[in-house]
Amino acid sequence: MEKIFGYIKSNKFYLLGFFVLFLVLLINSFPKGYVFSGGDTSQFIEMKNNLRGLFYNWQGKAVIYYSIFYLLDILNVSNSMQLSWYLGLFIVGSYISFGIFSKLVFNTSDRTRSLASLFYALNLYTLFVFTGNSSFSYYPSLYIFIPALSGFFIKFITTENNLYGVFFVLVVLLGSSGFANVAFVLSFFIFLIIIFLAFAVLGIVKIKRMLFFRLFMLGVFSFLISAYWILPVIPEIKNGVEKLRSSDILEFNYIIRHVTSPLMNTLSMTYPSGDYFPDNFPYENIYFFKKIIMMLAFLPVAIIFFGLSRLRLFEEKAKKYFLSFGIIMIVVAMIIAKVTPPFEIINHYIFSIWGMETLRGFDKTAIYFPFILSSLLLITLSQRENKKWLTVLMIIALLLPLPFYLGKIQQNMSYRFSGASPRNKDFRKSKLSFIVKIPDEYYKIRENINNDSEKVFIATLPYTSNDGSGISNFPKWKMYGTDITQYLYNKTLLPGNAGYFPDWNFAQAFNDKDDIDNQWIAKLLGMMDVKYIIYHKDSPDDSVLNSQAKIKKLENEGRIIKINDNDYFALYEIKRDYRIPYISWQNDSTQITGLTRIDERLDKIRNNSQGALFKEINPKKFEVQWNKDMIGKTLVIAETYDPNWKAYAVSKNGKEKEISGHILARGYANGWQMDDAGIDYSNIDHILIEFYPTRLLIRGLYMSFATALFLLAYLLIYYYGKKRNAQKNQI
Repeated sequence: MEKIFGYIKSNKFYLLGFFVLFLVLLINSFPKGYVFSGGDTSQFIEMKNNLRGLFYNWQGKAVIYYSIFYLLDILNVSNSMQLSWYLGLFIVGSYISFGIFSKLVFNTSDRTRSLASLFYALNLYTLFVFTGNSSFSYYPSLYIFIPALSGFFIKFITTENNLYGVFFVLVVLLGSSGFANVAFVLSFFIFLIIIFLAFAVLGIVKIKRMLFFRLFMLGVFSFLISAYWILPVIPEIKNGVEKLRSSDILEFNYIIRHVTSPLMNTLSMTYPSGDYFPDNFPYENIYFFKKIIMMLAFLPVAIIFFGLSRLRLFEEKAKKYFLSFGIIMIVVAMIIAKVTPPFEIINHYIFSIWGMETLRGFDKTAIYFPFILSSLLLITLSQRENKKWLTVLMIIALLLPLPFYLGKIQQNMSYRFSGASPRNKDFRKSKLSFIVKIPDEYYKIRENINNDSEKVFIATLPYTSNDGSGISNFPKWKMYGTDITQYLYNKTLLPGNAGYFPDWNFAQAFNDKDDIDNQWIAKLLGMMDVKYIIYHKDSPDDSVLNSQAKIKKLENEGRIIKINDNDYFALYEIKRDYRIPYISWQNDSTQITGLTRIDERLDKIRNNSQGALFKEINPKKFEVQWNKDMIGKTLVIAETYDPNWKAYAVSKNGKEKEISGHILARGYANGWQMDDAGIDYSNIDHILIEFYPTRLLIRGLYMSFATALFLLAYLLIYYYGKKRNAQKNQI
C-alpha cells in the first residue's frame, strides 16, 4: 500500500492527465443510435460477424486494432458507444505512449511529462483527425505508437542495448494496424532515418560497424514480426504505385500541388484548406475568439523558439537533443510543404523518386509533426532555469483545441459543415454529416440475406455518383461515402457506383440508357453471381427519376422478384435462370465490353456456362472438383480481375502446379483456360483457386507468431537472469 501511495504522490500530475482525458471523452459522448460513415472510410460495425471477413479481405492488416471492437461487440457495446472507444483509444493511447517516450529519453519531472503528453494527445492535429473523415478507422492508429517507437529506437541507437530493440519490435507489432496503409511504412522508415542522421550529426550516436549490424538485425526482426501483413502486400506494391501515378481519379501532379501545407500552417498545426478548426469556427457566441486562437496556434512554436534563445543555459544532453529535434522539425516541415515555397524545388526532386507518390496525402508526413513539437516542448519545459510563466503558456497551448473541451466533435465540428454559418453547424440540421443513423429498414432484411447459404453477391442500384471511387450517396439519411450498410450482411456488396468493367459502368448505363427495356441489367448481374439487388429509393431524386420506371418494368416482367419494399429501398432477387454460380465452367471466351449486342452476348455466356462443384476453404481460397470433361473449358470465378488470383492443378499425390492461362473472363472476372501444355490433366485430383496474397498471409502468420514467441522468451530469460544476478549480489 505504501508503494501505491508513493507512486501516486510522485506521479500525481501525470495521473491527473488521465482525469482530463476522461472529461474530454465524457463531454464528447456520441448520440445514441448513430454511427460514423463518410468519405473513403467508415466505422466498422457488427464486428463479431465481420472480423473473419475483414481478416481475409485485408490480408490481416488492421485486425489487431479491430480485435478490440470485436470484443466490444461480443459484450454488446453499442456502435455509438464504440465511437467513444475509438476516441478514447486514440487520445489515451497517445498520452501513455508519449509518457513512455519521456521516461525513456529524458526522465523529466512529473509535471513536465504530464503537460507534454497532454499536448501530444490533445492538439490541433488530433482535432483535425477527429473532425475529418478517417478518424474512426485504423488509419490514424499509427499516431498512438509514434512516441513509444521513437523512444525505444533512440534508446537502442544511443545505448546499443538489445532490450530496447526487442521492445521496439514488439511495439511495431502492436502498431501494425497503422501500417495497414503501406504509405505509412515508407514515411515511418524515412522518419527513423531522419532521427538517426540528426543524432549522428550532433554526436549523440557514435557511428560504429556494430551499430549498423544491430540496426540491420532490428530491421530483420521488424520485418519478421510484421510478415503477416508485409508478405501479402509485396505482390501489390508495384501495381499500386503505378496506379497512383497514372490514376484518372486522383491525378498525381494535381494532388501533389493541392494537398500541401505552407510552412506557417505546418508550424501552427492548422490544416491549410480552411475547412477545419480554428479557421472553421463553429461558436457563434464567441466568434471574436477565432482570430485569437489562430494567433495562439503559434504559441507552442513560440515556446520552442524561446527555448532556442536560452539554449546556452541547457544541460549538455538537453542541448544536443533539442538541436537534433530542431533538425528533424526542419526536414519534416520541408517534406510536408511539398511544392510550396520555399521548398518547391527540392521537393520536386524528392517526390519524383519512385514510391514517394504514396506520400502525396497530408497526413502521411504531417502525422509526425505533433511528436516533434511535443518533444521540443518537453525539452524546453524540463530546464530548471525556466520560469513558471512558461508553464502557464503551456497550459494555454493545451486549451487551443477548444472543441475537445466544449464537446460534441463530429456533432458540431466537422469539415462537412464548412461554408455553413456558425448557427447551422449542427449534425442534425446540416444537409450532410459524418454522424448518421442507419434506418431500421436495413436491419430488417438481414434475416433474408444472412440465412442464405449460397455464395452470392448483393448489387446496388441506381447510379448516384460520378467520381468512380464507389462512393454511395443516400441523402435521405445524409449518407455520402463508403456504404456502411455492407457490414450488416454476410454477402459481399457490389456498389453500383464502382467500376467493374473497363471504360463503362453498368449502373450508369442503366440510368442513362433511354430505352426502357433494360432486361440486360438483370442478366448481367446474374452473370456476376448477384442474387440480390438493393434498389435505393433514398438516392438523389434525379437518380431515382431516371431508373424507377425501368426497375418496375423488370419487376413486372418477372425478371426480378421483390422481397421487401419500404421508403428507403426495395430488395429484389434476380430470376434464378439468369444467375451463373460464383465458380463456373464456360465453353467459350465471350466477353462483355459494353452495351453493344449485350443481350446476345449475355445469353451466349449463360448458355455456355455451368456451375462448378466447389468447397470454400476460406473467403479467398476454393477447392474445385475436377473431371476430364473440363479439358479445354475456361474456369471462371466471379471476382473482379486481379493478377494475384491464382489457380493450381493439384495432382492425385498432392503436388500443385500453377495453371498459366489466367485471362480476363466475361469482361471483368478471373478465368483460367484448361489448355496448359505443361499440366497432365489426366492426373488432376482437383483445382485450387486462391488469392495469392492470402497464401502469403498464412506463411507470414507463422513467421510473425514465431518471432513474437522468440522475443517474449528473450524477455523472460533477460528478466530472470537479471533477477538471479541481483540475488547473487545480495549474498
